[in-house]
Amino acid sequence: LSRAWEDGGIGKNYWWVAPVSEQANIAFKRIRNGLSMKPAPKINLTNKTIELPNGATIWFKSGDTPDSLYGEDVHAVVIDEASRVKEDSWYAIRSTLTQTRGQVRIIGNVKGRKNWSYQLARKAESGAPDMSYHKLTALDAVAGGVLDGAEVDDARRMLPEHVFRELYLAEPAD
Repeated sequence: LSRAWEDGGIGKNYWWVAPVSEQANIAFKRIRNGLSMKPAPKINLTNKTIELPNGATIWFKSGDTPDSLYGEDVHAVVIDEASRVKEDSWYAIRSTLTQTRGQVRIIGNVKGRKNWSYQLARKAESGAPDMSYHKLTALDAVAGGVLDGAEVDDARRMLPEHVFRELYLAEPAD
């Protein structure tokens, strides 16, 4: 949203891609409900798009069908729950960003080590050019006042350790 607002213009496209459309709908609803700008953005519920007053369009897409992610001029992408997005979708997104030299932000919970996002995160963590790596855990969220510590403690007690470590501490299980 910030990239579309700051750098956007008529005909510039920005994507939020999630593993399946139901997850993309979550981001669409949250962003749509959080916008209070004047003039109001144009919302298309059918196509799941938000057109900002500057003419930029934010699309909320599924990574479930990689072939649907080719062809558009896209200026920036968020890949949400990346460890659950198909590898071929990553290839399509990366290829789509080539013409515009668009940026990508890859976010989400950890899910194992055998996926493209884990491998890419290791490259970023090791200092690969034009990449950065940031890890936020549930403990960081508690310290920042975003999550309740008692709830995180309850999850630690209720979940299998390997599940808790992946979902709350961003430590992949094999």
